Amino acid sequence: MGLLACLSLGVAQAAPEAASAGSPPALADVSAPAHWLRLMGQAARQSNYEGTVMISTAGRSSSVQVSHRVQGDAQFERMEPLDGPVRQIYRHNEDIQILWPQKKTALLQQRGALLGVPRQWAQVDERALDVYQIDLLGLQRWAGHQAMVLQLRPRDQFRYGQRVWAEQRSGLVLRAETLAPSGQVLEWTAFTQLSLGPSAARGWDMPDAKSMAQWRWVRSELRKTSLDQEGWRVSDLPPGFRLLTCVRRSTAGLPPSLAASEPAAHASDVVQAIFGDGVTHVSVFIEPYDARRHAQEMMLAQGATQTLKRRVGDWWLTVVGDVPAATVVRFASALQRP
Repeated sequence: MGLLACLSLGVAQAAPEAASAGSPPALADVSAPAHWLRLMGQAARQSNYEGTVMISTAGRSSSVQVSHRVQGDAQFERMEPLDGPVRQIYRHNEDIQILWPQKKTALLQQRGALLGVPRQWAQVDERALDVYQIDLLGLQRWAGHQAMVLQLRPRDQFRYGQRVWAEQRSGLVLRAETLAPSGQVLEWTAFTQLSLGPSAARGWDMPDAKSMAQWRWVRSELRKTSLDQEGWRVSDLPPGFRLLTCVRRSTAGLPPSLAASEPAAHASDVVQAIFGDGVTHVSVFIEPYDARRHAQEMMLAQGATQTLKRRVGDWWLTVVGDVPAATVVRFASALQRP
């Protein structure tokens, strides 16, 4: 899994400013799984926090420094991976900037390009109760905070189980594990250090081309579309999954050395359809078939992430998700040209 994809999980894990100052509403049923799903979603959307997130998948680990602020209706995020090439990610509402200081290159894109891999707790949905059995396992301490541990058991073979540590008062997701049917932990993401509601919380200015005149600025164009408009029909999706959004985008001019590291960055126009089941997401990328770049169909597995690459007539499909192999195969078969 690419580091930018992993970061999308860290972005969504946060504690609401109001909740961190007090207890959940008095009438809330804290023994109900639906209450915790709601709290986790609110925590990801309304927060002031900063800390360090560690990501472990397929025996490899990485870490990132993250910070999130809310001012009225405005959201600000800042992330900096602590491993590998120097990279900085900024977000203000829907606008995202990814900076590579050593190459003096900046990529501008929108949040829609980051949805789908992996799941974002900001979009956790109570309809997940239809496809997961959720048990409350009790309180445990993680990263210096008391947390309720939730076990999400899939009701079928099309999704993995999850084990989640949600901060007791706010609903902040402190740790999340993706579990194989055997119970093996396929990957996990966790705060190793966290400050809730940091003092003097405020947003920050986004970098701009005027102050960085010597940099190369590349824009990822994004526009809403639909599978129908693009000439595709969807049938027989895995149970519980539904289409969340569909966009067409391209990244023109991004150096190949950087594009290769970003699963969302392609040289040609790409349609991305994002599906969710209330907890996890699957992205389907559709682009014209190019024999020079699309030489071999394949299935790849890395930790919990399955990637299927397949030719469909004159088109090339890439299906990516933190789901079992059978799920990405079902998605690839569900998309058809009329």
